[in-house]
Amino acid sequence: MKKVIDGSVYNTETAQKIFEKFTVENEPIAYGSEVKKLQQLYKTKSNRYFVYVKREFETWVDVNDDDLNPKYKLEEVIDEKIIPLSLARAKQFAREVYSDDQTDEETKKQIEKYFPVLSKDRLDREVKYQKKIYLSERANWYLELMLDESKDTNSSLIEKLIIKEFKRLHSEGVFVDDPFPDEEDFPEKE
Repeated sequence: MKKVIDGSVYNTETAQKIFEKFTVENEPIAYGSEVKKLQQLYKTKSNRYFVYVKREFETWVDVNDDDLNPKYKLEEVIDEKIIPLSLARAKQFAREVYSDDQTDEETKKQIEKYFPVLSKDRLDREVKYQKKIYLSERANWYLELMLDESKDTNSSLIEKLIIKEFKRLHSEGVFVDDPFPDEEDFPEKE
C-alpha cells in the first residue's frame, strides 16, 4: 500500500518492515463481531516510521444503494490504512510488542536491531557497520590533520566525533532519549 501524507510518501513496498503483530479482538467498528487486525511497523529510507493497519471483519453492508428501501447483506469487509508515527511512538509500539510474552525470539531480535535500547543484552562493541560517506575537501583536510596528531583511524575518529556531538545535542535537549545512557562513551582498549 502506498499513501502520501503531508507531502511524505509511505509505501509498504519500499520501506523496511521491522515487525508485525496480528490479533483477533472485538472492536466497536464491527459492532461486536471479531476483527482480525494486522499491524506492521515500517521504517522508510528517510527515517520515518509508520504503521500499516489491515482490519478484516464481517458487517452489514448496503448492497443496492437505495436510500428508501435499502437491502443489507452480511459481508467480509477489509479496512486498510497507513498511520505515520514519531520515533517516540514507534519505540512505544515496539516496546509493547517486545514485552509481550507471546512475541517470538525472531521478532524480538528484529526489534532490537532497530531499537537497541529495548534489548536486555548490551550491544556488542565489536560489531561494525559499513557506511559510505562523502566529505568536502575542507573536511577531508581537517580529518587528515586530526589523524596525523592522534592514534585514531578514520573510523574511530569519526565514531568519537559522532558520539560527542550526539551527547552535546542530548544535553541541550535536542534529543530527548539517549539509547545508551549507562554505557561508557570511549572505553579503553586492552
